Amino acid sequence: METHKRDKHPDRELYALLHLSPEASDDDIKRAYRQWAQVYHPDKHQTPQMQDIATENFQKIREAYNVLSDERKRQIYDLYGMEGLTSGLELGPKLTSREEVKARYERLHQCEEERRLAAHVHHRGSLLMNLSLVPFMESYGVPKMSGMAMSTQVQAKVSKTDTIVLGGNMALRRGLGGGSMTMVMKRQLSPISSIELVTMIGLRSILSLQTSRQLSSHSTGTLGLSVSLKDGSVTLANTWSRQLSEDTTGNIQLVIGPDTGLSVGWQRHGDKNGGSADVKVGPTTVGVSCQYTRHFSSNSQGRLTGKIGSTGVEVELGGERRISEHSSAAMFCGLGLQGVSWKIRFTRGGQKFVIPIMLCAKLNPLIAMGALILPSSIYAILKV
Repeated sequence: METHKRDKHPDRELYALLHLSPEASDDDIKRAYRQWAQVYHPDKHQTPQMQDIATENFQKIREAYNVLSDERKRQIYDLYGMEGLTSGLELGPKLTSREEVKARYERLHQCEEERRLAAHVHHRGSLLMNLSLVPFMESYGVPKMSGMAMSTQVQAKVSKTDTIVLGGNMALRRGLGGGSMTMVMKRQLSPISSIELVTMIGLRSILSLQTSRQLSSHSTGTLGLSVSLKDGSVTLANTWSRQLSEDTTGNIQLVIGPDTGLSVGWQRHGDKNGGSADVKVGPTTVGVSCQYTRHFSSNSQGRLTGKIGSTGVEVELGGERRISEHSSAAMFCGLGLQGVSWKIRFTRGGQKFVIPIMLCAKLNPLIAMGALILPSSIYAILKV
């Protein structure tokens, strides 16, 4: 409908500037331009006021001539007016007919609208499948699937200051399943502050309100209040983060509620090396976690993670490699008191596919050595 409207009421301003009709020939356009260029040339006028007026009119007719004397530009102008010329869309090689210009422009205009929409709407999703090779490793039994989970999230920027996020997840483990839905409404109150409302319904039904503010050029504070809709418990969380150096950030978080605790951490992001550390202390849990990342190239990196605390001890070693512009593959080996496992991950754009594979339920040195050597060997072979 919009296209037909533009064709019915085309822009005629440039023709009016040269006192021409839309049916004017190329020779008519040249003669009209020469005539009015002499009339409005600034050198033809003596007073400063008249020179200013003449200069403005001279520029207008020159711009009109530049468009109408160019066959391709004139075709676009006749169809879409100045909007078509100033839209920033490149039509490429010179097109001969009005229909070709129209079809090409509409095609590019549609692509531009799709890109503009994609810039405001982001979709992320993940699928996780837990596999167990324990029966096969112990008695050559059949591997089985011990559980699976999937999640999806759509983020849309509805205005310059407002963002809405809708998400959901489902999980199935040992014959029991469940899920939840989440809605987040975020508003940017000012360049340094924002407020966020989170509603979650399902296995965990929570209503949360969180506000963030930049306290200084290097510090940010976040205050959150959440209420459980099932048991009415209240959780208050306060987080402070500070830029310690150009590539290092530190943070402190205090949580008061069912999971009361204090955690202190830091993160470093370097060109070649990166790392993080976190210490958490609470009435029921104590834990320390560290992570080291090494960038071997722009396409590959290795990662070592260690965790120790009241929930157990675990070490994870692996790497990730970019296989295309938007895709990457990763494999990690986990060793701990809970057993030995692999984790394979494939990422494409905003979609993630993860397969944790349990090799044995106890820490077996022989299996652990094989689990570490095999991924490294595969990586070395593929790299060669």
